[in-house]
Amino acid sequence: MSYDWEKLRKEEWPVLETMTFLDAACVSFAPQRTVRAVKEFADMTARQDEANSSAHHIALDDKRHKAYVEAAKLLNADLDEIALVESTSHGLNIAAQGIELNDGDNIVTTNLEFIQVALPWCVIRKEKNIDIRVCKPADERFTAAAFEPLVDDKTRILVMSTLEWCNGWQSDMKEIGDFCKERGIYLVVDAVQQLGVTKLDTKACHIDILTAGGHKWLNSPYGTGVLYVNKETLPKLKQSYAGYLNTTVPEGGWGAYWENPAAPSVHDWTFPMTARRFEIGGTSNYTGAIALGESLGLVNEIGIENIEAHVRELATYCMDRIEEIGGTLITHRDPGHFGGIVIARLYDDLDTDRMILKKLHARKIFIAQRFTDYVGGFRISCQYFNNKKDIDTMIEGMKDLIKEIGREPDYKG
Repeated sequence: MSYDWEKLRKEEWPVLETMTFLDAACVSFAPQRTVRAVKEFADMTARQDEANSSAHHIALDDKRHKAYVEAAKLLNADLDEIALVESTSHGLNIAAQGIELNDGDNIVTTNLEFIQVALPWCVIRKEKNIDIRVCKPADERFTAAAFEPLVDDKTRILVMSTLEWCNGWQSDMKEIGDFCKERGIYLVVDAVQQLGVTKLDTKACHIDILTAGGHKWLNSPYGTGVLYVNKETLPKLKQSYAGYLNTTVPEGGWGAYWENPAAPSVHDWTFPMTARRFEIGGTSNYTGAIALGESLGLVNEIGIENIEAHVRELATYCMDRIEEIGGTLITHRDPGHFGGIVIARLYDDLDTDRMILKKLHARKIFIAQRFTDYVGGFRISCQYFNNKKDIDTMIEGMKDLIKEIGREPDYKG
């Protein structure tokens, strides 16, 4: 299916006319439809259209609904498997608190993760005698075969990113999910660098817990993200929070309950077996949920298959152009194993690459530089609102700076 990407760009992201922005992997811009929805909500908070304040409060809660529906559609998940969280960090902490670990247990992760991925379990090590094992394949390709030597009968969790932030490797979650399910290992994934870019189907691959903040590729920097909890995993997890909005709704709804003279303050509350039991369960970030719902809705409107094809075409073009000017790719070109992130180096002297980054920023050409465990380089984000002209502008800027430096790129890895 053809799609008018330029029309979308002009209508939804006019800010892109003022700069060359290739850094959605850091924090992206909200589309205009999201901005309008947020402004409309702000106006709503300054008035009361409902019959009373209780009804107004319930109407605020109802504004969150679209985000659940659109997230479930994008992930091909059941609605009951979706919760809203503050961020990827929030979701990972829910996973860490929800999966019971005992002394002697171990978890497995990779050497290229963003600090937050393993952080909650690093803290748990202070309380329990658990081991964190780090997968470090020589080629930085994370596969089931790479994890196999680290796994034993005490391995409880594999926690990793679906797409690595500092080399752009997109793992085969079907393969890794099957690997974990066969061994009774919980698979917990940070999908913040993939969700909304390439397809993630929770019916096609086994994942226990997935979380992704909205501020990167979902174009919703308002402090709300997605948490998916597999319905088979739900009963096995310890509940993180106990909030009244997570409990079974009383007969007649909360409005009637609040007006009931016999309503108790102490009660044996029950919680429906849905992912929402892991939310805080109180007055929430309505603005963030509304924004996320609009941005997720846009992804679903375009179609994740269309976005994936477009993003991979841009990323391939970016990799080709980087190599044309003598750059070295860190990102692997393996089909199906890259998304929107392209990592590359120009010079062996890192200070020279840092100087290039600073001078590109001065020209309003925005990319980033990211490393973990000595792997990384320039990080170029090819989001679906980008085009080949953005990449050409970046390349021309790099060529000018190579000429200014007076020697050809020499990084060989």
